[in-house]
Amino acid sequence: MPAAKKTTTTAKKTTTAVKKTTTAAAKKAATTAAKKTTTAVKKTAATAAKKTTTAAAKKTAATAKKTTAAAKKTTTAAKKTTTAAKKPAAAKKTTTAAKKTTTAKKPAATAKKTTAAKKPAVPASANTSMKVTAAEKKLVEAYRGASGDMKKAALKVLKGEYGDQITALLNAAGGGSSSSGSAGSIVSDAIGSLLGNLLGGK
Repeated sequence: MPAAKKTTTTAKKTTTAVKKTTTAAAKKAATTAAKKTTTAVKKTAATAAKKTTTAAAKKTAATAKKTTAAAKKTTTAAKKTTTAAKKPAAAKKTTTAAKKTTTAKKPAATAKKTTAAKKPAVPASANTSMKVTAAEKKLVEAYRGASGDMKKAALKVLKGEYGDQITALLNAAGGGSSSSGSAGSIVSDAIGSLLGNLLGGK
């Protein structure tokens, strides 16, 4: 083979080797640059995401604090309202208790009146039923409460057996006077005579 051809062939081989080397170097450089760029982008994105998340978290925390403070104020106001509402209830209880005490005192007074106005018991032998007026009812009640002698005397008076003496006694008690003595002496004598007749007479 001529020397010129050998030189050309060698040159071609050298050029091809140079091209391969240049291409490989270019690929490596491009790949390395791409990796660096990707890493940088990732870092930037991560940093931005962290900043956004932190800012959002801070805003959320601030809002939560405001909400908590508002809730505390509402709770305090509710407690005050409840306390104020309870006070009138206590006053009502006191008033009710006072009324009950006053009402409890009344039966005692009523009991006293009942005791004072206690009517005589109806005898077991009383078996007659009849209509009476209010005045007659009072007479019956007085008769039942009287002693045996007073009952007898009352019957005599009601029958009119001593009507004249009673009339004279009433006239004497009205303030009349006579030559025999004072009005008091006349009344005393008349009462003694009448009682003697009522209780001892026939």
